[in-house]
Amino acid sequence: MVSIALLAQPLIALEDIQPAYGSGVYAIYYRGEHPLYASISGSETPIYVGKADPANHDASTAREQGAKLTARLLEHAGTIGTAEAYADQLPAHLSPIHLRDFVCRRLVCATNAQLVAEKHLIRTFWPIWNSETKACWGMSKHGDAAKTRANKRSPWDVVHPGRAWALDERLVDSLTPDQIGQRIAETLERVPVRRDHAALLEEMLEGFRQEDAAIESHTPPVGDDVEGPQPDEAGGADDE
Repeated sequence: MVSIALLAQPLIALEDIQPAYGSGVYAIYYRGEHPLYASISGSETPIYVGKADPANHDASTAREQGAKLTARLLEHAGTIGTAEAYADQLPAHLSPIHLRDFVCRRLVCATNAQLVAEKHLIRTFWPIWNSETKACWGMSKHGDAAKTRANKRSPWDVVHPGRAWALDERLVDSLTPDQIGQRIAETLERVPVRRDHAALLEEMLEGFRQEDAAIESHTPPVGDDVEGPQPDEAGGADDE
């Protein structure tokens, strides 16, 4: 129900997010012309979904939860903006991203409701920037100190360079741009891109019907045997 409530929210430009109280779930969508994301551009399939946990795990009001949801979205906007600012230094084989091409939906919800909702959204859409999808993870990493820096660069930082800690020349790419593109293509081939909002909401409602209900898959489209995020990647673990 929380997932459906999120998808019923209006779209907001990611660059226009304003601070507000509350924790919950969110979805980020792409509307641009980057070749890796052409299949989902302008669609109802998010490129990333996430949650923001409350500041107080006993919070009963949005104010008690703190401004966690918008803080997380503002952080992602900053990350994308950093990659955009690096556009004039990109090698010829990479394409830039622009913050103006991203929109989002957000939902403040009851404390702890965000936990299951995020998992349901990931397993519904398998968004290509979520680490569970094993396609182009790493956007939600925070960076780390040079003395603790690991030796691999996440796929997101391979195709969207710009974060200073991920540009360190000591790092090696965890996947090549071609491998990342192949994983994205495989994911989008196996998971239907949703384009009709009303049909998507009906699909979500269908999940509540217990007779002949489909079993939700926990296996990413690229398969369980494909290597995903590793402990030796720079930037630490992705947000949970």
